[in-house]
Amino acid sequence: MNYRIVYLLKGESKRYAEKLIEKVAKKFNVNFVYSGKQPAHITLKYRFETDKIKEVENKIRKICEETKSSSFEIGGLSNFKKHALILKVRPSKEMVKFEKKLLKRLNHLEGDLAKFDKVLYKNFHVGIAHHDIEEKFEMIRNYLKKYDKNFKVKFDKIYLIRKPKNKWIVQKTFDIK
Repeated sequence: MNYRIVYLLKGESKRYAEKLIEKVAKKFNVNFVYSGKQPAHITLKYRFETDKIKEVENKIRKICEETKSSSFEIGGLSNFKKHALILKVRPSKEMVKFEKKLLKRLNHLEGDLAKFDKVLYKNFHVGIAHHDIEEKFEMIRNYLKKYDKNFKVKFDKIYLIRKPKNKWIVQKTFDIK
């Protein structure tokens, strides 16, 4: 089974990000993010596979118990070269510490994108469009400039999600104290 550990956006920030993803997909016919059936999220551990998911859940739970809830900010547009357009995330110190502990304790779980785990804390983001946008990059970026909203968000839950078929679903929710 394919798993990922994420922070799922909630409330207004979720509606905003999902609406942007949908608008860009429909207006520019770029569907990689939209058709991936992913909830609006911030990746904390990239895709991995395991047959010992209870062990992973116990490690996540322990890290959540060691972490204080905090607030962070989402807003402003950025990009990774011409491959991805994203909403910037300004993480709290607690969020960065959480992610570093998570990767250290789960470093034995590797997947096809494990190389990105090592620098996630430097690039926290919410993906709006990527992979199929290079030819339309400038048009999409210009379009998104009119959508510049900022949100203060509570870092208080972590989600283990899985992809049994073609859609990501929540396997387990963990509260941060």
